[in-house]
Amino acid sequence: MSEKQFLDLEAFQWLGLLIIILTGILLADALAGHYRSGFENRSQYTPFLSGGFLVIATVLTFILPSVVWTSTILEVAGWTAVVTGLIGFGFHHFYGVAKKPGGYNWLLHYLMYGAPPLAPIALSVIGVLGLITARGLQMEPQIFGFQLRTSLLVLTAVSLFGAILQAGILHYRGAFNNPLMYLPLTVPLAAVLAATLVVMVPGPIPLVVPAVLLWLTMLIGFVGWGMHLRGFDRQMGGLYIAVFNWLEGPPAFAPLNFSGYAAVGLVVVYLL
Repeated sequence: MSEKQFLDLEAFQWLGLLIIILTGILLADALAGHYRSGFENRSQYTPFLSGGFLVIATVLTFILPSVVWTSTILEVAGWTAVVTGLIGFGFHHFYGVAKKPGGYNWLLHYLMYGAPPLAPIALSVIGVLGLITARGLQMEPQIFGFQLRTSLLVLTAVSLFGAILQAGILHYRGAFNNPLMYLPLTVPLAAVLAATLVVMVPGPIPLVVPAVLLWLTMLIGFVGWGMHLRGFDRQMGGLYIAVFNWLEGPPAFAPLNFSGYAAVGLVVVYLL
């Protein structure tokens, strides 16, 4: 095996680890939201089934990266996650906006106070990451006709942009009462632009620029996580009524999505 192949395999093993972490983050916040609503619709259990399947498939490929059947299972799990996320997006849109009193006339209100509109798409993003990882472990150079490196950079830009939009909606609901709430709208947006530019003009753009921006984005994710946990503790009763405040406070793990998506970009920069 050549050095390049070794680095590629190592990169996709790291991506497998990130799939497990990102899925755990997503399901932790989904559990809070769906438990808060009492799982009134049986379909609310679906992301935990498809997300669990994706984690199991990724663990198998992480342990046996060169075995073909594990990559095949990961592809199936990836497609399952993609479809589940898209269906969840439709459910959040229909039940969270269209079916509510006032419907689209109260769009901004329901975007802020209803089911988070873009949250299910995160599962689809992780599913696509699983598909790319499965291809990489099979040493296939392309997916959907695009180079894997290009696909990962596009995925990084799209996922970070979605996280920025969702954070912007929820921080607007909170009236940006802390200056740190503006952070997701600063460096992560610059990282999106840098990743997009690298895709569009792959040669002359030095990778040090997106690398620095992605490292800062990862740091911002951890800072946001700390702030959300602090906000959770500052709710009435604090940790004495931990379950209630976990359900009603800011989404505990959501900022870590910035760190996870930035880490995907850093794998591309350093190992591919």
